[in-house]
Amino acid sequence: MAERVYEKLDAEPKRRRRKEKKPPPPISEADFERAAARHLDRYPSSIAGLRAVLDRRAWRSVAHHGGEPQDAAPIIDVVVDRCIELGLLNDDTYGRALVRRLRRRGQSRMQVHSQLVRKGIQSEICERLLDEISDGESELEAAYIYARRRRIGPYRVQTEPNRENRERDLAALARAGFPSAVALSVVDTPAEG
Repeated sequence: MAERVYEKLDAEPKRRRRKEKKPPPPISEADFERAAARHLDRYPSSIAGLRAVLDRRAWRSVAHHGGEPQDAAPIIDVVVDRCIELGLLNDDTYGRALVRRLRRRGQSRMQVHSQLVRKGIQSEICERLLDEISDGESELEAAYIYARRRRIGPYRVQTEPNRENRERDLAALARAGFPSAVALSVVDTPAEG
């Protein structure tokens, strides 16, 4: 009886086989439409963002099935245009939502601009959206939000203000893209409580 137990212990454990990934489907308009719908169902996206997703899908398909990635470009254009016509893609709406979300998090105008460019928003739309948030009061509000999140300036736990902390706080606000007048205003606000 004891021998059987030891035999079981010496036996190698069963290993689970990993599922083999299914090969990507060949390039087709129907496949790209399904992929675009699935992506837009899960994530908000700009036109450039969806185009990048479909480009990566085309590259994977070409790597597996062969062919040229340039063959997928006209199909991608058709699918993206159809998504725009159906109202599934709108850079203006996407950009406005992105700006609101970033400003609620305390991002400076400079950081918002950087994110819009990174997401592929066209420059005309980007400038229009930034003009909507260009007033100084909104920049000051965002700086206070940023300071509260980072616990700097008037939100610092330490009750005694000192020169070293003040300089660190100014530097943090400057790195976040806030103008020096806004940073000074936030840091020189007396601590609450």
